[in-house]
Amino acid sequence: MGVRLTGDWQELHRALRRVVRGVPEEVKRAIAEGITSRTLRRFDEQRAPDGSPWPPLSPATLMAEVGPRDRLKRGGISARAQRRMALRKALVRTGRLKNSISWKVAGNAIAVGTNVLYARIHQFGGLAGRNRKVPIPARPFLGISREDQEEAAELLRAWLRRSR
Repeated sequence: MGVRLTGDWQELHRALRRVVRGVPEEVKRAIAEGITSRTLRRFDEQRAPDGSPWPPLSPATLMAEVGPRDRLKRGGISARAQRRMALRKALVRTGRLKNSISWKVAGNAIAVGTNVLYARIHQFGGLAGRNRKVPIPARPFLGISREDQEEAAELLRAWLRRSR
């Protein structure tokens, strides 16, 4: 048993020729820029690419940032320090990691990432510090979200429709 299709196949052939020539650089750049902007937004939202929230900072991490001026004579810490600790976000103390996120298009590949060495421990989690005794929870910031996939698909569909 077989299937026979009839009709005008010119549009299909034109689309296939466009695909064989490759996706234009401007479409790949637009996809990379979208992924990068959503990656940067994750630092503000404190969420992984899958939408799950990052683990909160440990009390020890927060207390390590309390300076001598923040400590009260009767014990405890100042209200200013408490507000600062309540607003403190993970992975953005200096902004170096967030500001290092960049993208690159090479051939048919799009890469979004960072060259900061400590990014790996924050992305995947693990043991850090002296003798690797301090557990660092994974706080994934790199990755492809559902929104990234949907935007890339829409940009590719728009390109195919434009070049008919």
